[in-house]
Parts: sequence; structure tokens; C-alpha cells
Amino acid sequence: MYERINAVAQFNFQINRVLTYGDAACDHEEIARRTSGIRTMAEWTDTWQQMAQEALIQEKYLHAAFDFRMAEFFLKEEHPQKQQMYERAVDCFYRAFDELQYDYEVHEVPYKATQMHSLRFGADGGRPLLICGGYDSFIEEFIPALTDLIPAGYTMYLFEGDGQGRTLKNGLKFIYNWEEPVKCIMDYYGLQNCPMIGISWGGYLAMRAAAFEPRISGVIAYDAADNGYEIMTHILPPVLRFMVRHGFARGRADAVNSLIAFARKKSLLADWAFTQGMYITGTKSAYEFYQEMNRHRLGQVAGRIHQDCLLLAGEKDHYIPKCQFYRLQKELTAAHSVTARMFTEAEGGEQHCQIGNHRLAADEIMGWLARL
Repeated sequence: MYERINAVAQFNFQINRVLTYGDAACDHEEIARRTSGIRTMAEWTDTWQQMAQEALIQEKYLHAAFDFRMAEFFLKEEHPQKQQMYERAVDCFYRAFDELQYDYEVHEVPYKATQMHSLRFGADGGRPLLICGGYDSFIEEFIPALTDLIPAGYTMYLFEGDGQGRTLKNGLKFIYNWEEPVKCIMDYYGLQNCPMIGISWGGYLAMRAAAFEPRISGVIAYDAADNGYEIMTHILPPVLRFMVRHGFARGRADAVNSLIAFARKKSLLADWAFTQGMYITGTKSAYEFYQEMNRHRLGQVAGRIHQDCLLLAGEKDHYIPKCQFYRLQKELTAAHSVTARMFTEAEGGEQHCQIGNHRLAADEIMGWLARL
């Protein structure tokens, strides 16, 4: 179940992201004790880095991987430790995968004059399943949630498209037209008749790709999202949200930039969020960032989606507004079928991506795939 360990909502959510994977990924009591009092970014990074070093000494590589990932998470790209924390997290993930004897291969796929990072997980020859993350995820961190799909006979193809993980570090910024990396990956692996799962913001990305890629046989939005601009203004306090949306709708770039500058001065987390957002999109101001986010809309292309669709959501998602879950169901007018599941607090799946009880979503996805 989702726990209130830290009073800072964003810190608390990230803590629960690790706890949701259980003993394999962390020592619950230790994390709760050592992270409950964190109030600053520096304390966050130092605490998780210390736990990572201790886990390494004990050769608990998956623990160390998630600890380094958390240590890295809130660092700005220019921070001198950012790249080091990223590399150490990824290295520990693969050391853990080797120790657990997972069947996987890493592929650096030729793409747009550079490379796209990808991972084949599970034995060759199984039922193919394509998977991507969202706004700023790493594919390696999803592996612990996917292990139950191996006995079910799936071969999973995970990738980091433009603006994600190592592909971002290769210079490719976040894009709305996700059919581009998906086409490349499907061509590279020779995939046909392949379902796709999009995790977090990937719920939008996978749906967008399905609208243009007929080789996708079914699409899972985990969780459902159809409007990036709405998401990235929804996170603002109500009054500021109204003012930013009012200014943006009227093309008042100076007003929007001033409002966000004010918010960034008041909140280190807001400053981090916009710095990170402008970095992954390659934009130079808050207004330009919102222009880019405004391109992440399914409304105009949802009618092109003909596949079977599974839409998931949590009733208390702090990130994606619930209205997108309901609106997307109405927009999918040409889909072969639409299955929609809103998880509740009583079930323990009310949070974004069902953090706190991700097994609920995993079971729903596995059941839906088995019927596809």
C-alpha cells in the first residue's frame, strides 16, 4: 500500500516507487527511517548515495541500483555527479540482472545518426511485447515489474526513445510523434503483430504510436494520458495554473515566463521540474516548454487507433488528471475494443502507475494480454 513516509509529496512518491518492488529492491525499514526527515535536495541525494554505497559493500546490487537511481533523480543535468550517479545505477542494474540470471541482451540501435538504447528481456522466440517508459525514465528500472511475464512466454523489447535515458544523453530530445522511434525499433527487431505497453507518460506515447503503426496489435496505456500540456499545468497550484493557462492561451510568452520564474524562486522542486523539462525538450523558456508539451495531444489522432486498447488509471493520481482517462475512452471511436480500469484507494492502486500496489496493474495487464 502507498505510505506517507515523507511530508514532501514529490519525495514521498519517489520513495514509494522503490518500496513498491518489495524486499528485492530495498530494505523497507531502513528507507523509511532514513528518508522520512529529508527536506532538501542535498539531503535527498546524500542519503540515497550513502545507502547505495552500503548496499554495494553488501553486494546487494538491485538495492544499490535503485538507491543510485534515487540519488540521481533530482540532480540537474549540469550537476557534476549526475552522470556518475546514472552510470552507477545502470551498472548495478545489470550486475543484479546477471546475478539473478535473467535472459537479456542490450542493443544500441542505429537511429537518427546516433543510437537508441534498447533491451531484449526474456528468451528469443516468445510472444513479442514492446515497452517504453515516459517522461524521464530508464528502461532498466522497469525490469523487476516485468519478471512475471517471462513464465507467460513473452519476449519483451524495451527501448528509450527520443528524450529518454541514454538516448537523451546521445543528443535526441523528447518528441511527441512517437511513431518515429517505434518504427525504428520494430524494423530493427523485425516485430509484427506486437502489443505495446506505455508506462506513465508512455501511456500517451504508446497510443500515439499505435495511431500510425499498424504492426502494433494492441496498446496499453499504463496510465492513460491524452494531453501533455494539461498534465504539465495541472501540477501547478490552482491560482497559478489558471494564470499560466490564461496567458498561454493568449500567446503571452512574457507573462507565462514571469509566472513560472516566480514559482521556481519559491520552490526548489518547481525549479528542478522546469529545468529538467526544458533540458529533455531542448527548449529555452517555460513558454517554449509549454509549446512543446502542447504537441503531446491525442485528440486529433485518437480516431486513427484501430487496435484493442487497455486504459489504466488511479483515482488519486497526482500527476495525470482523471479527466484524461474518461476523455480518452470517448476519443477512441475506431478502436477494436476499449477496456478501462480505474484503481481505487480501497484496492491500494489509487496512485500514479499504481505505485504502492503495482501488482494490481500487472495482474490486469497480464489478464488482458492473455485474452488479446
